[in-house]
Amino acid sequence: MNDQDKLSVLLIEDDEDDYFITKKYLKGIPDKEITLDWISSFEEAKRALTTSQHDICLIDYRLGENTGLELLQYAEEIKYRTPTIILTGQVDHETDLEATEAGASDYLVKAELNSRQLERTFRYTIKMKQTMERLRQARDNLEAEVEVRKQTEAELVTAMKVAEAATHAKAEFLSNMSHEMRTPMHAILGYAELGSLDIDNEKEKHTQYFSHITASGQRLMELITTLLNLAELDTGHTEFNMQEADLMEIIEAATADHAKQLQDKSLLLKINAGQADHTAQFDVIQVMQVTNYMLHNAIRYSPNERQLTLSLTPAEFKNSDGRTKAAITFSLSDQGVGIPEDELESIFDAFVQSTKTKTGAGGTGLGLNICKKIIEGHQGKIWAENNAQGGATFSFTIPLVQTAAGN
Repeated sequence: MNDQDKLSVLLIEDDEDDYFITKKYLKGIPDKEITLDWISSFEEAKRALTTSQHDICLIDYRLGENTGLELLQYAEEIKYRTPTIILTGQVDHETDLEATEAGASDYLVKAELNSRQLERTFRYTIKMKQTMERLRQARDNLEAEVEVRKQTEAELVTAMKVAEAATHAKAEFLSNMSHEMRTPMHAILGYAELGSLDIDNEKEKHTQYFSHITASGQRLMELITTLLNLAELDTGHTEFNMQEADLMEIIEAATADHAKQLQDKSLLLKINAGQADHTAQFDVIQVMQVTNYMLHNAIRYSPNERQLTLSLTPAEFKNSDGRTKAAITFSLSDQGVGIPEDELESIFDAFVQSTKTKTGAGGTGLGLNICKKIIEGHQGKIWAENNAQGGATFSFTIPLVQTAAGN
């Protein structure tokens, strides 16, 4: 058994019965060697957090006269880095929000607890920790580099302030997006699993529905991971998993994911793809993120009862060395508000939003910037243009065959 199969858990719980129940569930997790340490008092827990070397910390919401939220606040003060999960006796949305705002990685209800849920939550939480550590390290490296340059070049003082503001906006965006996407993802996966086990009537039909729900939840998890790896995209060293795939299948999956949103706004999505082969070499997860974002954006900013037109067409473009490459172009046209002409390029910059769509109600303008980095990572190009009849068209072109840099 290697180190990845070992897990050290700290349980802060004042009820001995709950300790034994949790211990039983942990023993039921397969293929894991789990070490459990139990602390039953608030003061003892505060002392333990200063020296804890555990992988996961489970904290009961009620700790005698104190609460787990108070302990989370103390953990924040001492910069406790171990992922924390709050345990509570009842479903309470307000408590869920308070726990997340206080720094908890997740929130679990004791009555719904079991070995499978703990294993899934542990796996997700540890993955989140690893990703956030990489982001934190990338941020620290950036701050260190800025500090060095600041000492030698006075003009970098202004640039440093801009970088700090961008880093703060990025961290806030990632934190909010992680919480907003994690809750529905857990519900999708959890209820799909329960439904597949409990359904008696029309089992085949409903199992198919739950299969779609599970697939959507898994794609949502992959999108979260992609989003939290934004720092890697910024470095330009992201390794794309290039494989031969059908771009039309990606579009069909994106359309299925957005079927309800299209129906809610009575939008007609017209797809022009012809009979040509739409196979190319690309990273399926990354390109799916681009198509999903473009479709989501088109729906969001289109008035009700309008038409969206999605096209796939053969294309070609020239490399930097002048050689022509066979390619495929994805275009999505809407009948929305359009884009000011002087913003057609700047909307692809990080933290920039069009003045026609920026409402101040959320978002930090990262979506199109992520799309641009992904498409450019595929040796392609992405752009936007206004339609003569109103609205805008977002397009990207990727080569059919990926080549090594410089070829």
